[in-house]
Amino acid sequence: MKYELVVTDIDGTLVDDDKQVSEVTLRYIDKFREKGGLFTIATGRGEKAARPFIEKLHIDIPAIIFNGGELYHSETGPLYVHYLDKNIFNLVIDCFLGTDLGIVTYHRDRIFISDYKPPHDLYMAQERVDVERVPDIKEVDEVNKILLVGDVGKAKQLIRNLEVKNGIKINHVQTEDVYLEVIPDGVSKGEGLKELCSYLGVPIEKTVAIGDHMNDIDMIMAAGCGIAVENAMDEVKKIAKFVTKRNTEDGVAHVLKKVLNL
Repeated sequence: MKYELVVTDIDGTLVDDDKQVSEVTLRYIDKFREKGGLFTIATGRGEKAARPFIEKLHIDIPAIIFNGGELYHSETGPLYVHYLDKNIFNLVIDCFLGTDLGIVTYHRDRIFISDYKPPHDLYMAQERVDVERVPDIKEVDEVNKILLVGDVGKAKQLIRNLEVKNGIKINHVQTEDVYLEVIPDGVSKGEGLKELCSYLGVPIEKTVAIGDHMNDIDMIMAAGCGIAVENAMDEVKKIAKFVTKRNTEDGVAHVLKKVLNL
């Protein structure tokens, strides 16, 4: 088989606009596995939000979560975890506490907020996960990432200002129209894919990666065959080797059927 491993983003790629995986997609995933293929997800979601998809898809190999910050196996737990540098964490939190953007932080399967703002309603409606309310968000010791919800253009400018003021680089990536994520230095889905390939013993040229947003670009470029869904951002489609159908038209199933000749 030319490609041994398929890795797909979840939101905007694997699932439809109601966050559902179609029966057609599930069927083709099973067919791929029957031929000896390996299938998993790569997502910005943490353990809690990724777990329902891991279970529904019967994923039995590690998943790339937190945009590559953690390689997670549902049975044995994390194979590695990268946490945000505490100095970067404090700088970003101090910068955004007084703004109208919502701040969400993560530690493994726990999700935290402190000062509740209207953008948090967007987050809660989209992610459908439970969060813990804490008096001071800076009390959370180890953080996988910071999610900033709201005006992404404003968030990017404030991050740039922080970088210039402090003479540093802050690893950040847009993951949705209203999401900007601050993640540990060196972390990306592309690096996560390389780590996964090393763990599985699969040559990276024998991988397929599918995505739709800016945080998928590194992974799509790293894979043997990088694919964008039709509804992907233009920047993503430009670097993809192949553009499949939309997420609402079983784009992942189309990849498995056409590219992998199932």
